[in-house]
Amino acid sequence: MSDPRQLPTRPIEQVRERVVEALSEHFARDDISLDDLETRMARVYAASTPQEVESLLDGLPALATGAPLPASLEPNSSAPKLRERLVAIMSGIVRRGLWRIPRRLRVVAIMGGVQLDLREAELPPGITEIRAFIFMGGLDVRVPPGVRLETDGVAIMGGFEDRVDEAGAGGDAPIVRITGVAIMGGVSAQVQAIGAAD
Repeated sequence: MSDPRQLPTRPIEQVRERVVEALSEHFARDDISLDDLETRMARVYAASTPQEVESLLDGLPALATGAPLPASLEPNSSAPKLRERLVAIMSGIVRRGLWRIPRRLRVVAIMGGVQLDLREAELPPGITEIRAFIFMGGLDVRVPPGVRLETDGVAIMGGFEDRVDEAGAGGDAPIVRITGVAIMGGVSAQVQAIGAAD
């Protein structure tokens, strides 16, 4: 039998990548709060051994591979979605055109980008919440005139920028509220008519 102490260990960067992806999924599934995610992510990159990185998943439920989504998250469900998650890790996601935005949307972008164009989207009445965690990535949100845009985020070595135009947004206008954290990344949100120049 071989000595387990002589077995090769996985490079720490591979372990970091896997744990970052798992933490992002746990945040998207509401297993951990935004504050907890931020704390664990900081510890992921401060850790010096694979064991330290692995330990940051302690206490979290196992992520079932290929598990069916709840009905509210099924992409082809005819019922209005209550919430949805978008996770971009070293990749990009673009949503535009005619689509029905859920009431609560979780966005994770780690070394990647997410673009949400809501100008032709079907918005639910009341408040639509977009909760974002951006790490070395970006989130760009555009809403049409007549929609009230609200942002309340924290930027750490990054940016949280909005261009608000409440002209035409009455008291019963739908609200898109963006909150979250951008670390070495950026969140940009603006009211913009279709066909308008950036």
